[in-house]
Amino acid sequence: MNICIVTDILDQPKHEQCILSRLETKLSVSRFALNDLCNRPDLRGEALHSCLFYDDGMDEVVRVLNQTLNGDCVGIGYSAGGTALWRAVVAGLSFASIFCISSTRLREEASISTPNQVFFGADDHGRPSSEWLSSVPDKFTIFENAGHTYYLAPTSEATNATYNKIAKSINR
Repeated sequence: MNICIVTDILDQPKHEQCILSRLETKLSVSRFALNDLCNRPDLRGEALHSCLFYDDGMDEVVRVLNQTLNGDCVGIGYSAGGTALWRAVVAGLSFASIFCISSTRLREEASISTPNQVFFGADDHGRPSSEWLSSVPDKFTIFENAGHTYYLAPTSEATNATYNKIAKSINR
């Protein structure tokens, strides 16, 4: 199985923090940083966020993903990385499924036909509304006592639950 990981605006999580580092299944993993995908390796953090969402950076990310990936793979996106995967699907890229972790900008997106699941911390003030959650994604999970970057704490309950849900889906 092929897995495509798109990191957040700080190129997080690192490999050892990524939920995939725990999977025992043999996988082919491609890891992409948003600043590389939009051809702006000099940008990180808020400068990269601005480029992605207020300039044409996200369009470039989607274009490069569409040129780079082929065949059905599973996409896992962290924060803005999940939004990039969602928009790549809208632009015609085929995935077996996508998982978006703390991808708050999804609140501006419409439904997609690709199987998907989204995860948010209840303390993440940017998470989509209850109305969006109940009508747009196939599945959603909200974790109590978890913030936007809960996925950077590899032993947290929210990270463990996210791992378990994704692993169960991947290993079907």
